[in-house]
Amino acid sequence: MRTFEPGETIVAQGDSSSLALVLDGHVAIRRTTVDGRELIVRIVTRGGLTGFLTLAARPAGGDAVALTSGPAAVWRAAEVRALANADPGLAVDILDNVLGTFGELVSRLDSLLYQDALRRVARALDLHAGLFFGDRPVLTRAQLPTIVGTSREMTGRVLRILESRNVVARVGRDRLRLLDPEGLAATAGTGGSRSRNDGASSSS
Repeated sequence: MRTFEPGETIVAQGDSSSLALVLDGHVAIRRTTVDGRELIVRIVTRGGLTGFLTLAARPAGGDAVALTSGPAAVWRAAEVRALANADPGLAVDILDNVLGTFGELVSRLDSLLYQDALRRVARALDLHAGLFFGDRPVLTRAQLPTIVGTSREMTGRVLRILESRNVVARVGRDRLRLLDPEGLAATAGTGGSRSRNDGASSSS
């Protein structure tokens, strides 16, 4: 059991030995590509696992980096695999977590391949509204391109479009304010029907 501070690495990309259960707070799964770009591919909240590929003796696909201060339980992957071999219930729970993560990644891949930049940015803001627009935001404008997978210039152009539509407003150096939640959901293509899993309010 350890408490991690914002910016601290819990599991490193390429680590083949550990996985962590997030007990509270928010953790980013950040992958560094072969050309040196950093992308946030997932955000894990309470109850989520990081580094689950290590259960199959494969390297972790990205860094698990704390976005907020919070505790996590960290085990050696071989120990968890041994427990799962002896406990079918635990094995099914881990499988459910892995399958849920797989579904998230497939959805993200679809958005990267088939959605234009405006919808991708709007979708990221809508999905993580509580983390961007809360009273104490966890995510900043500077992190938006790493979540969306677009350049800073493209992300900036999209934000200006959203501002011109009175959907969001830029505040200070790195914050955003949500002006029209329904407009953001419509632009994202979610229709306001999705459930946020970031554990925070979307109002500002």
